[in-house]
Amino acid sequence: MDEYIDYIVETLNVDAEMDVISNFYTLPLYLRNGYEFASLQTYNTKFLLAKPKEQYNLTILRKQVLQISKITGLDCVLCLESIRAYTKEKMLEERIPFIILRQQIFMPFLGVVLSKNSLKVLPQIDKISITTHKLLLNALYHAWRRTSLTEVAAALGVSKMTITRSFDELESLDLNLIKAEGKLRRFVWDGPRKELWAAVQTHLRNPVAKVYRYDEYLKFPEAKLGGISALSHYTMLDDNAYPTYAISKNEEKILSLNLVSPIPLEETAAVVIQVLRYSFEYQDGIAVDPLTAILSLTDDEKKDPRVELAIESVLEECLHD
Repeated sequence: MDEYIDYIVETLNVDAEMDVISNFYTLPLYLRNGYEFASLQTYNTKFLLAKPKEQYNLTILRKQVLQISKITGLDCVLCLESIRAYTKEKMLEERIPFIILRQQIFMPFLGVVLSKNSLKVLPQIDKISITTHKLLLNALYHAWRRTSLTEVAAALGVSKMTITRSFDELESLDLNLIKAEGKLRRFVWDGPRKELWAAVQTHLRNPVAKVYRYDEYLKFPEAKLGGISALSHYTMLDDNAYPTYAISKNEEKILSLNLVSPIPLEETAAVVIQVLRYSFEYQDGIAVDPLTAILSLTDDEKKDPRVELAIESVLEECLHD
């Protein structure tokens, strides 16, 4: 909390005295454990600073700030390291006091609305980028626990600026995966990998950009097994009557698949080709990686009880801790 107090003192050019929170222990245990608190007095006004120990959404923050203020009888200022644009606008609109470290102070009970630097605005995310998708796959396969931005960039073979954008994307999803330690940012996950998969699965992209279906078998020497065929490769699941292969967009161009007439979805195929949005290096050279195989399945395929069991088997095998 010292950084926030120093920021107030330096920015407002005031003296600020720390004080005891007289009724701190009247707060519910989940609030006492969920925040770091400091009581401050300046401009002859006493107020609370409250820094969340976890990343809460706006609904929770709004409710808990009001509860803290009501119990203590003091205005409560949220101490945050970053904030989504939508959340900031709503907090300004609802006059919820907050401080963004080294960026902005909003304390309407003192008439203070200051911005020293440009506010860091996190992007609104509909779909994560391919880089962020691959970052999460790496985190799942390699059990990343506390991995710095620099280490992530090296692992993915991209620039630190690219990973900065991916970290911003992950922050905007409110998954509590990115932690700041001063100027250093890390990908942090302390729980089981299967719980990480459960948390991020809905944000991961379907890797299939396009599907070709043919009524005659075509040979693709460089193609890996994809979809159900890949899942069958990793488990005891019986494959479809036809194989499914996965290729990259570059391979699609080289193979000139558009020159061969595909068949409609309702007709029986001899082979199915999936064109993937990304390539991902995995230890198996025969099939795409297991998580990509799962993500490439259709909703109808996932409803099959045999496929459900195969998926659970794959997750148990590659995400066990």
